[in-house]
Amino acid sequence: MPSSLAKCVCINKARDYAHTFQNGSHTHGKFWKLIANDSGNSNSRLGLAISKKVYKRAVDRNLFKRLARETFRQNQEDLETLDFVVMIKKTARATNKAIIQDLLSLMKNVKSNAKT
Repeated sequence: MPSSLAKCVCINKARDYAHTFQNGSHTHGKFWKLIANDSGNSNSRLGLAISKKVYKRAVDRNLFKRLARETFRQNQEDLETLDFVVMIKKTARATNKAIIQDLLSLMKNVKSNAKT
């Protein structure tokens, strides 16, 4: 498996983000907000909406982006054909492992809800 995300699994267009925001199911955990919607494609896609309003420093925003991309990349075969838009919540510092576990549990919950 390649160590980076392919362009075809990234949400890049504003209309795709808007469609997911309007029609997707919203859920949140301790560190993340997640919006999921059926992608209509043969694979899952990931979109990142990490706001400057939440974390001012680019270093912090980039850390969360890297963690979200890597979590998605490692688990994308297990996920349904869904579009995920990931946003971060302002919280106290935590370990990377806790942040990843929170995102992974949200993705798995959305996946199980999509099946029912």
